[in-house]
Amino acid sequence: MPKIASAGRPRTAADDRPSVPSLIDEMREDRAALVERLRESALSLDGVEERVLYDAFCREWTPAYYLGKTQLFHIHNFGSELRATVFVGVNTLQPLIMHAQEISPGLRRTVSTTSGGHATKQVKFPICSEADVDEFMELVRVKLDYAGS
Repeated sequence: MPKIASAGRPRTAADDRPSVPSLIDEMREDRAALVERLRESALSLDGVEERVLYDAFCREWTPAYYLGKTQLFHIHNFGSELRATVFVGVNTLQPLIMHAQEISPGLRRTVSTTSGGHATKQVKFPICSEADVDEFMELVRVKLDYAGS
């Protein structure tokens, strides 16, 4: 993945941003398969589009999935783990997640115990298996319903 050359300035020009398939191609085979499953699941949802964004904090390009201007989630391929991250409104989306029957108790616990800012928190989910992908996509569907309403 292209790295930063100096603070806040990617080495590549804006029009040289990588594609999601090229980011996936750079991953270990097992992780690539999981990201491809996440990708296919997200893109099968009405109105969801794929983008590549530059995460200046992590200094890497990352796949991200949106409904209009709302980011549903993005994915990081860290050395130690594959991780999906979702922004959750503390007073808006979190209560819906806590009461959604389709959200597993484990995911609800992760959301409720993640510390964050006053209005929004960044909830991070390790993706280690197809079951993790399927479970995480339930959360994405709740956020999609909320964002689309």
